[in-house]
Amino acid sequence: MIESLYVTPNNKILEANETTPLHWIHVQNPTPEEIASLSKEYEFPQDYLSAVLDNQEISRYEAPIQDELIKPILLLLQYPKEITSPSGFVQFEALPFSIILTPNLLITSCKGEFDFRHELEKGRAFNSPLPTTEKIAIQLAWSFSDLFNHHIKGIKYETDRLESELHLATENKQLFELMDMQKSLVYFDSALEQNLSVLQRTYDSKIIMTTKEGSVALYDIIIETKQALASGKIQAELLGQLGSMFSAIVGNNMNIVMKLLTVITIILTIPTLVGGIYGMNVRLPFSNDTNAFWILMFLIVISSIATIWILKKKKFF
Repeated sequence: MIESLYVTPNNKILEANETTPLHWIHVQNPTPEEIASLSKEYEFPQDYLSAVLDNQEISRYEAPIQDELIKPILLLLQYPKEITSPSGFVQFEALPFSIILTPNLLITSCKGEFDFRHELEKGRAFNSPLPTTEKIAIQLAWSFSDLFNHHIKGIKYETDRLESELHLATENKQLFELMDMQKSLVYFDSALEQNLSVLQRTYDSKIIMTTKEGSVALYDIIIETKQALASGKIQAELLGQLGSMFSAIVGNNMNIVMKLLTVITIILTIPTLVGGIYGMNVRLPFSNDTNAFWILMFLIVISSIATIWILKKKKFF
């Protein structure tokens, strides 16, 4: 699906028509026909658009040798997308997003839904006196960096929640949740490293960053990306340690449960043993006493209490 858009003087993103300028073409889930048509019209390789159809595509910067922006330049960045993992928990993956800069407009493409308008209109770059296409490209990169930081903070919150449940862990649920968060951070780390490389090359390019404001904004994005990368690495290390602790505590808690069940089994064996003995056809103490039942009950209770005391003293539970 192709959307033709323009940015109004008050920074609103609207559908373009015959009476408005065309600033931006966004292609969602590009078809072979759309890819062929746009690449022919704006003279760029088809893989500039088709790359987004491959979830494993890496971030990259592609630009022909030129002194000014005449031929299209590709900035392929990655952004985080929430999914449900096979184990049923929230997980994030990094998907490619193509930003193609041409002399007159911006062309972007992604796979799947990407609701960008509302966030872009509120963005910091949209309130700056940048050229329109430069403004859109910078704000997209800023939004991706903010998304990574936001989701890493969310993972930190979930990590703290799991840590608070540490003493109650007796099953694998928490371990599966930890595994999904660790997988998310692995994707984040790879995507952020690649995005950082693309952003730094863009910052060094004199063709794309034509204004001081644009260079300053892009430098801020690079700092945000480095912050997300550092935070992600710290969180991944903490999750690794927490995972080891969870495994140990789950095993320890299961041992405590097994000890308790063993104690209960031992205690329940006492009345069974006494009942079995008094079921024999032989003369036994108190067998002819009218209070034999109560005497036996008293002895069973005393024996059970004594057994519990001995096991407790031996720190069996």
